[in-house]
Amino acid sequence: MPMSLRWVCAATTVVLVAAATPTGAATSLQSAKGPQTPMITFTIAEDHTEIQGKLTQVAGPLRLRVLAEDDDHLLSLFRLKAGYTVKQLRDDTRALTRLYYEGGERNAKAVKRMERNVITYGGANPSLGAVVTATVDLQPGKYFISDNVGPPGGHLYKLTITPGSNSAHLPEDVPVITMTKDNEYVGATKLAATGTVLIRNAVPKGHRWLQAAFLQVKRGTTPEQVAALFKGTGDGAFVLSGYAGGDVLSPGHAQYLKYSVEPGTYALICFFPDPDNPGSTYVADGMVRIITMDEDNAALD
Repeated sequence: MPMSLRWVCAATTVVLVAAATPTGAATSLQSAKGPQTPMITFTIAEDHTEIQGKLTQVAGPLRLRVLAEDDDHLLSLFRLKAGYTVKQLRDDTRALTRLYYEGGERNAKAVKRMERNVITYGGANPSLGAVVTATVDLQPGKYFISDNVGPPGGHLYKLTITPGSNSAHLPEDVPVITMTKDNEYVGATKLAATGTVLIRNAVPKGHRWLQAAFLQVKRGTTPEQVAALFKGTGDGAFVLSGYAGGDVLSPGHAQYLKYSVEPGTYALICFFPDPDNPGSTYVADGMVRIITMDEDNAALD
């Protein structure tokens, strides 16, 4: 949902500049001879969002390409369950904001209601001037896309997926990062600095939203240092400028993320708040993994 790392770090009084072997094989945005995957491009700035592409698409793979024009920005993809309204979404998003700042059982309860009633399919979170592309495999139905500017929950755009098949292919042979029921990342520990990764939420039951974002840090940085930073007890001197991320995924869902970052050491983090520990985030509670993103690796798509 619409909450960029820039905003979260402001809440922790931190200023950031600007974002191995896989455990399984993913199933190229297009094959060497296959059809082009449909794409919608969003150029997001504080005062406007420009859209290129149709908001009605045929079922199958779809790319959501995001350019952050004037700061880091976030695009989210989700569906509302029957009986849950946009007004409730706005109200619960306000509670989400308060949960970051204040904690509180009432705010946590509202966020849990949102998790139960909103199915999230990920998204794209580029840093200033960068482009990140999310690829998702969508079934027919009504969806929402939101940016992180404007009203609580961002501006909402209706996406309609019609029956049929667009015959495009999902990325193949890419590294996989899996988020587990123990709030851990497993899978790839070394990625290309420019490439594609499959991110999946493997929590087997419940409604826990989790995300994967890549935050560049100095070599030798430990997971404990990163967690302390988001607890508000660290100084953040180890944070560098590279950043890219997806958005939260509901259990059982996955997204592909195409990105390009500066080579180096990165902390894989989930900075969504933990409603079971009001006032804290998953990264502050220890959901951190140190990985490398290497310029010597060829692009993976």
